[in-house]
Amino acid sequence: MTQLHQEHNISQKVFRNTIFNMLGWGWGVLVTLFLTPYIISRIGIEKFGIWAIVGVVTGYFGLLDFGIGTSFIKYISEYYAKKDYARINQVVNTGFIFYSVFATAIIILAFFSMDFLLVAFKIPSYLYDEAFFVFFLGTILFCLSNVLVVFKSMQGGLQRMDITNKVAIALSLPLVLGTIFFLEHGYGLRGLMVNSAIIILLKGATNTIIAYRILPQLKFGLSLFDKDIFKRLFSFGYKLQISHFANLVSFQTDKLLITYFLGVGLVTFYQLGSLILQKVRRIPLLLISALIPAVSELDAREGKGPLIELFLRGSKYLIMISTPLLFFIVINASLIMLAWMGPGYEKATLTIRILALGYFAATVTGVASSITAGVARTELDMKFGILMAVLNLCLSIILIIKIGFIGAVLGTTVSLTVSSCFFIGIFHKYIASPSKAFFRLFYKPIIACIVPTFIIVVLNHVFCAQINLSRIAKVSFLGINAVIFAILYVFSILLSKYLDEFDIKLLKDKIPLLRYIL
Repeated sequence: MTQLHQEHNISQKVFRNTIFNMLGWGWGVLVTLFLTPYIISRIGIEKFGIWAIVGVVTGYFGLLDFGIGTSFIKYISEYYAKKDYARINQVVNTGFIFYSVFATAIIILAFFSMDFLLVAFKIPSYLYDEAFFVFFLGTILFCLSNVLVVFKSMQGGLQRMDITNKVAIALSLPLVLGTIFFLEHGYGLRGLMVNSAIIILLKGATNTIIAYRILPQLKFGLSLFDKDIFKRLFSFGYKLQISHFANLVSFQTDKLLITYFLGVGLVTFYQLGSLILQKVRRIPLLLISALIPAVSELDAREGKGPLIELFLRGSKYLIMISTPLLFFIVINASLIMLAWMGPGYEKATLTIRILALGYFAATVTGVASSITAGVARTELDMKFGILMAVLNLCLSIILIIKIGFIGAVLGTTVSLTVSSCFFIGIFHKYIASPSKAFFRLFYKPIIACIVPTFIIVVLNHVFCAQINLSRIAKVSFLGINAVIFAILYVFSILLSKYLDEFDIKLLKDKIPLLRYIL
């Protein structure tokens, strides 16, 4: 196989997987937009706050695995490129056995520490029994997911994200139906968690069957546990785990701090605001969602050389999409919450506007982060993570004590922005490229946002006077805003010559509709 054919093959895989990730993301957003207000209307603000922090607690338990799970896709992809099926079997079985032992230990730890956690979170006494059930069952389900994740990793390692998204879309139907059934029959939080258990079992069984289908050479047995493979998984994972810890601190721990200092009810407003940003942030990240296995394959075949071009060009596309999303989400935050949840969620609106900058800073480093994971230079992520975690914890605690709810949001935004700039600096030292080339990528997209931002602000000012308009009218107006902003931005970015001939040709080749526009 020639080098040109190999590069074309990798490009095709990345593009195909990105398209399927976009479809999966879009469907997931629709499900979330429907379920979230429905769940809150059935269980209330306080119980939704408890539901929101279950994932935070299980996430912290997950840090105890030393990041073993983060290495599955990287090594499955690497060994698959070399057709080393024996090594793939060792990775799968080593991971499964490790997580089986790990799950047992976590469940025991959770059982004996649950009372302490619920007291620390100041859960009201009348919600205590329900909260205990939800937290403990949530931990068990988290452990079960970890045991089975190695089979799902087969799809990522073989770059079959089309299958991953088809499974997610298919399982969303029983998820929605189950949620409605349990809540309408008055089962509350307990019902939501039982429904989650059903979905996790279905997903685990499905992914296990698929793993054997897409890789017939897959074998299962305790004898395939390999100490050398475990050392590789551990060496790759424990450094990256620091970065995951930082992400947990930066994107989730504020919920725990708000619960401890201010009460579980306010967590709902933070959750709603951050949830919008997480869904919007996924749009540009979908561009690079298939990069890690592709980078691993490219590094195994070509070495470090092509990675600089990949970083700059990939970052250009990421910034070109992330920048207008930042401007649009900030100026339309109030309209978004009114259209989605109705009045009374002003704190969620403020959360969106302040957190947006921090999320933007973390997003535009995405290509660099994918490359470091793909080439196993996880110590760079580790340094980035340590700085981000320390800054976030210190700033958030101090600011919450000083100024309350908004302090948690400010602390996260500042820490994300500062640590992201630091990460780009150390990444450029690794690839031996000046960071100026990266920061120059921001100028034209920012300038291209000025005119559409001004027009939308004026339209919103006029529209907001019509406070009694229906929610459907607000959704429609938000859609009109999006169309106007997108047309003006695309026109401005094309006029600025931000895209070179290679970019134009790539877009025309991959998206035929754009041939008529470009």
